[in-house]
Amino acid sequence: MKRNSQWTLLLATSMVSFMSTIDASIVNIAVPQLSRDLHAPMNEAEWVVSVYLVLICVLLIFFGKLSDQIGRIKIFQTGTLIFVAGSLGCGLSVNLPMMLVMRIVQAIGASMTMATNFGIITQIFPSNRHGVALGVNSSFVQVGNIMGPGLGGLILATLSWHFIFFINVPIGLIAFFFGHKIFPKEARTTQKISMDYPGYLAYVFAIISFFVAIYWGQAVGFMKPEIIILFLLAAACTAAFILRENHTEKPLLDLHIFKNAGFSIGVITAMLVFAVSYFNNMIMPYYLQETLKYSSAIAGVILMAIPLLNIFSAPIGGMIGDHIGAEKVSLIALVIFLIPETIFMLIQPSWGIVWLVLGLMLYGLANGTFQNNPMIMGNAGKQYQGIAGSIAALARNLGMSIGLSLSTSLLYFGISQKAGRRVTTYPAQHPDWFIYGMHFSYGFAFALIVSALILLIALVWQKNRKKTLPL
Repeated sequence: MKRNSQWTLLLATSMVSFMSTIDASIVNIAVPQLSRDLHAPMNEAEWVVSVYLVLICVLLIFFGKLSDQIGRIKIFQTGTLIFVAGSLGCGLSVNLPMMLVMRIVQAIGASMTMATNFGIITQIFPSNRHGVALGVNSSFVQVGNIMGPGLGGLILATLSWHFIFFINVPIGLIAFFFGHKIFPKEARTTQKISMDYPGYLAYVFAIISFFVAIYWGQAVGFMKPEIIILFLLAAACTAAFILRENHTEKPLLDLHIFKNAGFSIGVITAMLVFAVSYFNNMIMPYYLQETLKYSSAIAGVILMAIPLLNIFSAPIGGMIGDHIGAEKVSLIALVIFLIPETIFMLIQPSWGIVWLVLGLMLYGLANGTFQNNPMIMGNAGKQYQGIAGSIAALARNLGMSIGLSLSTSLLYFGISQKAGRRVTTYPAQHPDWFIYGMHFSYGFAFALIVSALILLIALVWQKNRKKTLPL
C-alpha cells in the first residue's frame, strides 16, 4: 500500500477510535442534565455510562476472535456504521429506556472497531513503522479517554447534551467512506465460523458479575454478603474460563499468548495507566468546579492541558520507541507520571492554578509517551494480531471501568474518614474534607503507577539480561 494511503487510513481508523473512546467518558459530565431531561433519577441516569463500558468489555474478545476468521476490515467498517447509528439514536432519545437501548447499539459498534483497529494498523504498516503508527493511534485513543470531561464541559456550556452524541455522526460517516475507498479488499472466506461458546459464556458471566459487584458495592458497601457472593461468582467463572480455554481444541482465547512476558506486562501496565486516568476524569471536575469555583467552561479549558500535551507526545514517543523499544520509552513515561501524581496528592487550593495546570500538562506528556499499544502488539505474534488488539482494548476498558469505581470509592472513603461518618456527596460546607479525600485517592493512584513501574523495570532488566547472555 502507498505511504499516503497508509496515513489516510490511519487517520480514518484513529478518528473512529477517538469517538468510541471519548464516548466512555464524555457522558459523565452530562449525567445531571440527562437525568433532568429524561425524567430519570440520577442513579439510573448513570447507567448510561456503565452499560456502555461493561458491554464493550463483554464483546471485545468475541469480535476479536471473529475478525481473525472473517476479516478485520469488514468488522471495523460494519462497527463504524453501527456506532454512528447508535450515536444518532442517543442524540434523539426522549426517555431513559430509549437512551439505554441506543447506548447498547453504540457499544456493539464501538467494540467492533476497538477489537480490530490495532490489528488493521499492524497489517497496513511495515514493521519498522509500527511504533509511529500505533503511537499516532495511541494519541487519539488516550486523548479520547482523557478529553471527555473537558470537551463535554465546553459543549454543555454552549449547546445541549444531544450534541455530545450528534458530533459522532458526520465524523463517523467521513471515516467510513474514507475507509471504503482506500482499505485493501479482503479475500472472501467460506470457512465455517468457529467459536468456543461455552468458554465465551463463562467469560461473559465473569465480566458481568464482576462489574455488577463493583457498581452495586459502591451503593451498599463492599462487605455485604450479596456483593461478596458476586465477586466469588466472578472468580469462579474466570477459573472456569481459563480451564476451558486450556483444554478445548479451538479456544476463544489462546492463553499461550500470555506466556510472552512483554505482552502480559504490557497488558497489565496499560490497564493500570488507564485506571489512573479515570482518577482525573472523576475527581478534577469536582475540584475545579466545586472547590475552586470555576465555571464548567473554564474547567473544560483547564482540563484540555492533558490532551494538548498528549497529542504531541504520543507520536514522538512512538518514533523514539521504534529506535530504543516501546518498553524503555514507557519506563521513562512512568517515571514522569510520578511528578503529576505527587502534585495531585499534595496540592492545596492556596497553591494557585499554575501548579494544577503544570501537573495536568506533565500528566498529558507522560500519558502520550507511554507506548502501551506498541508494547502489546509488538510482543504478540502475527497469528495473534487480531485477538491481541482485542485484549489491548479490553485492558483499556477494564482499566477505565476499574478506575471509575476506584476513584469515587476511595474519594468518598477518604471524605468519610475525615468527617467521621459516611459521606457519598460533595461536602459543600467542608471543602477541606474533599481535599483530604482527593489526596487519599491520588495516593492510591500513585501506588498504581509505582506498581506499573516495578513491572516494567523487571521486564526491561530481563530483556537486557537476555541480550548480554552468551549464546
